[in-house]
Amino acid sequence: MATKPGHAVNRAIEPDARLSDERPEGALLGKDKARVVYRMCKQDMAVTLFHAREGQPIVELALGSEARSFTLSEFAHFLPTMIEIGPHSDIAELESGEALHRIRRKR
Repeated sequence: MATKPGHAVNRAIEPDARLSDERPEGALLGKDKARVVYRMCKQDMAVTLFHAREGQPIVELALGSEARSFTLSEFAHFLPTMIEIGPHSDIAELESGEALHRIRRKR
C-alpha cells in the first residue's frame, strides 16, 4: 500500500479476540476467526474488518477510544457519500471566509 511520508498505514491480520481460537497448531485463521486491522498511527485511527456471528461483514472505525461499527453495506454507502458530499459544504464555507471569521471572533 503506497503511503505518503509520515502517513504510515499498518495492516495486520489478527485473531478475533471475541471468539475462541480452536484450531490446530500452525493452521491458518479462517475468515470467521480473524480480523483485518488497518492502523494509521499518526491519527490514532484504526479501521477493522471482521465477520459478525451472523456471518455479516462488519467495518469498525475507531479514532482514539471512540469506535463506531457499520455493516459492510452501510459502510459502502457511507464512505462515498462522505467523499462526494461532505467536503462541498466545508469548502464552500472556507471559500466564503465564514469559518475564518468565526475563528477570529472566538479569539
